[in-house]
Order: sequence, then structure tokens, then C-alpha cells
Amino acid sequence: MGVTIKEIAQLANVSRATVDKVINNRPGVKKETRERIITIINELNYEPNLIGKALVRSKSPYKLGIIFTSEYSAFIQCALEGIRKAEKEFGSFGIEVVVKMLASFEPAELISLLNDFQAMEISGIGLMPIDDEQVKAKINQLAAEDIPIVTFNSNLSGTNDLCFVGQNHYHGGRIAAGLMEKLLPLEGQIGIIISTQSLSCHQERLEGFCRRIEESNKNLTVVDIQENQDRKEDAFRHTLEFCHKYPEMNGIYIAGGGVPGVASALALENRGHNTSLICHDLFPEIEDLLKKGIVDFVLDQNSSVQGYQVVKILFDYLVKHKKPKSDFYDVPVDIITADFLY
Repeated sequence: MGVTIKEIAQLANVSRATVDKVINNRPGVKKETRERIITIINELNYEPNLIGKALVRSKSPYKLGIIFTSEYSAFIQCALEGIRKAEKEFGSFGIEVVVKMLASFEPAELISLLNDFQAMEISGIGLMPIDDEQVKAKINQLAAEDIPIVTFNSNLSGTNDLCFVGQNHYHGGRIAAGLMEKLLPLEGQIGIIISTQSLSCHQERLEGFCRRIEESNKNLTVVDIQENQDRKEDAFRHTLEFCHKYPEMNGIYIAGGGVPGVASALALENRGHNTSLICHDLFPEIEDLLKKGIVDFVLDQNSSVQGYQVVKILFDYLVKHKKPKSDFYDVPVDIITADFLY
């Protein structure tokens, strides 16, 4: 049986009204008393009466604002599935989700959407942040106004966000480089395609990959690095350019979306089975390429889980008044091969 407010009040030697003030984050409680009550609540895993809260919030829902970088990315589509799953699960407790998509990687556009959410009196925000000082300042301004913010997929240092949901992308880049080292012979030339330098996740993957290649005892060289904004057509074009400029190239690492474009270009050049290819995120179209032997390894980051957790963390904070246990919800790096699919 769960603990009650009456029991918490008895253990803390205070009134039930005092406990209620702490649970609902209202003023009028001394710091020492508040801390004592919070400790007791956490130790006993107290859960508030969510059914009662749901009835109270039914006419005044919590609106959560989610900002994505682009809607044509397969990562975004899977993350949206996780968000909608969480919205359905927590909807009866007064949770509504408003999703906005960026058309570019321009910081001004992201700040404009954050201003829109602010004007809507949004209860909490989840976003894939662009690495920019003005974006950091805006996030910190919103946090100072007690709007909880969860960043996901791409971490942004120097912000007062509630939590980051995603992977250690530097580690992911190093894993990709270690796998590439095993795939290539004693020497190799590698082309890299990332989405954009504006997202820290791609900066970190690139840094981790290149650092690991530099440390390799094999004669491996990164010959070119290009951005494709997650677009398949740009990945196709860059791969053809790689093939023409570097005829000895035998490895490609694509750190974001657009993998089918790489595969199409390699097929056009008859190099699909003699060029090692490593990418991120396991989607149906990637599964097919993995089964055909075009893609050698996929490093998955469970985008659906990320989307779900963004909403859940905000739900826990707003409805249950529970902060995340850590400021980093670490999503493991899953290494997928063709054998995984059978």
C-alpha cells in the first residue's frame, strides 16, 4: 500500500497542510522543513493522487511544446511515434502536446518558435537545440521563468535544462570508427557525411570518429567531410563526388539521415559491395540495405524511446513534481548487424 500525506506528516512531525504545500511547491514552509519532507517523500516513493489531479486539470491541461529540426528525417518520424504514444498514455492526466518543425537550422527560427510557445503559456518544452549562444540564452531565460525544458538527441552545454535525453555521441562516433577499422584492410580512405555542424550530436560524432581514426594503427585516412542536412538527394550527390574524386575510397560513415541516397550512388558506381558503409538509426529502409549487405553496421539510438521519454520526464515533473534522477537520460548505443534481423 502506498504512503499517504497523513503518514508523511506524522513522520516529519508537521501538519498535513504543510506537506501539501511542499508537494504542490507552494510557499510558506521553512527551507529545513521543506527539505526534510522532500527526503521522506523520496525515500518512501510517495505518488500523488493522479486521478484527482486529472480531474482538476481536465479543463486546464498542461500543454507541452516539442520542437524538431525537420519532418523529412526518419529519426523525427520515429521520435514522433514515441511522443504520440506518451501523449495517449498521459492524456487523461491533462497532457497535450504541440509539435513544431523547423524549416532550417537557423537559430533565429528556433528562437521564434520558443517565443511562440512562451506566448501560448506552454507548461514545458522539449527540443532538439541548435548550437548557438542566442539559443542558449533563450533556453536559460525560459528556465528562469520556471518553464521546464528537456533537450534531446543533441546536447547543448551551458543551459539550465531539466534533462538531456540521448546518447553520448562522441562515444558513438568512436564506436563507428572502431567498426570501420575492422571492416577495412590495412589501409583505407573514408568519406564522411554529417547532417550539420549546427547540431552538437553531429559535431561530437565527427570528433569521436576522427579522433579514433587518428589513433588507429592502420593506415586509415578521412579524405572528405560533407554536410547533407539529412537530405537523401544531398547524400547521393556527395557520395558520387566522393567516388569521382577518391577512386580508392573504400569506406563511408554517414552520421545522420539520407542513407538510401548513399546506397543509390554506390550502386550507380558499382561500388555497393566493396565500400564499407556505417550509419546510425535502424529504420525499415535501412533494414533492407543491411540485409542486402550494402550497410555493414547500424548504430541505433532508439528514437521512439527518446520521444517517449521527453514527454514522460515533463509529465513526471509537472504532474508528479518529480525531478529526473539524472540530468542525462543515457540511451545506449546498439550495434546492429544483418544477423540481428533474422
